[in-house]
Amino acid sequence: MLTISLVAAVLLMSASAVQAEGTLHHRHSFFSSLPVEPTDENFKVARHRVQVIGLDGFREWEVKGSLEGILSPNVISSKASGNAHVQWFDSRAPLLRPPFTPTFVPGFHLAIPSEGFEKTWNYLCPVLDELVGGVECKDAEDALESASQSSVQAKDFIALHHHHYLHKTANPAGFLSSKSALASLISKQSGSSSGPAMIDLVLQSSTTSPRSIQFKLKVIWPVGNSAGKDQKSTVTVQFDETTDSVTEVGWFYREVTERENQQNDHFLGATVRLDSKGEEVNEALILARSPVFPPHKRDFSTGNIKFYGHGFSSTMSPPQTFHPHSITTIRSNPYIQKTTEGCDLHVLQVLPAGIFVDPFQLESLAPEIGASTVFGETDLEKPVGVVPGWGSLVMVKVQPEESVKTSRWIESENATTSEKTTTYTSTVDIPMHMRYQPPVAEEDPVTHAKVAVPWPIVAWTCPLSLPDEAVGKKLFQISPLPLSLLFRKSASEADQETVEFRFLLPDPIPKVYPEASVSVPVGRLEDLMVVRTTTFVLAAVGTLSVAWALGKAFAGRTTGKGKQD
Repeated sequence: MLTISLVAAVLLMSASAVQAEGTLHHRHSFFSSLPVEPTDENFKVARHRVQVIGLDGFREWEVKGSLEGILSPNVISSKASGNAHVQWFDSRAPLLRPPFTPTFVPGFHLAIPSEGFEKTWNYLCPVLDELVGGVECKDAEDALESASQSSVQAKDFIALHHHHYLHKTANPAGFLSSKSALASLISKQSGSSSGPAMIDLVLQSSTTSPRSIQFKLKVIWPVGNSAGKDQKSTVTVQFDETTDSVTEVGWFYREVTERENQQNDHFLGATVRLDSKGEEVNEALILARSPVFPPHKRDFSTGNIKFYGHGFSSTMSPPQTFHPHSITTIRSNPYIQKTTEGCDLHVLQVLPAGIFVDPFQLESLAPEIGASTVFGETDLEKPVGVVPGWGSLVMVKVQPEESVKTSRWIESENATTSEKTTTYTSTVDIPMHMRYQPPVAEEDPVTHAKVAVPWPIVAWTCPLSLPDEAVGKKLFQISPLPLSLLFRKSASEADQETVEFRFLLPDPIPKVYPEASVSVPVGRLEDLMVVRTTTFVLAAVGTLSVAWALGKAFAGRTTGKGKQD
């Protein structure tokens, strides 16, 4: 066992003491996927340093403080205002397992409050560009023609519940490049870890200092076998007296439990607090509400479900059409009734520019699929090449008690145990529509374009069970964008939570976040002249026909009036 200088049950959280301006507060949380205890061999504590050896699992680094000293002095304006929230999830990274929320839509997300958006954007744009990279700060009309279309621009945002929000599936050009300050910060902390799997960054202009921006950054890495590495990992965390006020380090593992309806996560381990006074080691016992429902337990060899937990699957049907349906099937065991009392079930689908929903159609289908909310571009006449922004999103509030078409209790026989099992199944069928894709060149053999759509986020939203102060300090929990934006009462606090989310995992759990796809036919450039000519001729014939009909009707009316006279 690890030598304990002071035996206590503590929750690793931010220090209550107010820190001096310009200092950084670090929190390094290491989670072991296996129930491995920290010892003097794998959790070595020395003067202003902690070494974590042989961990297999995940690592979270949180740091907060001021951007002064991190960014160039001329980047931060004297007229500080507003806040911003950046989130990024690597689609190539291994799907994060509990206790981390594994339901982030891959790609780059950015949210800025709608109130005073232009002022905030003009102020924070150069800050974001130097901090994360890939941000275009020039006005659309002044931007160079060579500017990358994949960069983040003001025109890419859509209005979304008190915020302006954008999402990019591909990384913006220059994002986390060697020139970005954020990449430099992460590289100093990565150690022997692989690249980050997730980044969550909140910026808030200071209310006391006109040239100060406060930030809160969280970065998650897979470590050891979870990162696809067989060799023994070693991560060194150090306390720097010149820049840091406090550095906290914790090794945690989940207490094994057989309760399938478990609502809380129990973490055991040890924590170390490093500051200018020295080191303080404590045992840790943490009780937190689990952010995910237990998944189905499957037979390792056959893949059949041995015991029902909770999960969902999604598909686009049919796979080749202009009018597909996004069909999400949710399956849960009977414990779902007790553990979600007072909660609502939501399905959030983030859609690229090549696909959209008709809000009027969804409104008419509310009795079948539940009430829906749509944000973003829904103009069915626009081809994908002229759609402003990045796309749209639709959220459905599933109504399991009010719609026999979307939910039912079913009794089935387990293929492995031959036992009768009652499960709860809810199916959300969202009709969608494809946009016309850009035509391809004559030498290009492609006949169809494939539009990839990430699987939706499926979550129950529940009233807060803990005070706001405690909720914000939970370990291993980050609410995903854009879902968290839809439940904020206001945009005044970028990281303030108003509800608790409990997520369902994709089933079966894949290695990377899954996506569905739809194929649509594409036109050919060599047919463009024929199409234009045909369109012009048909339009001209139609116009002449209408004019001829109107003229004939007018002439007949004049002749009839003359006869009456």
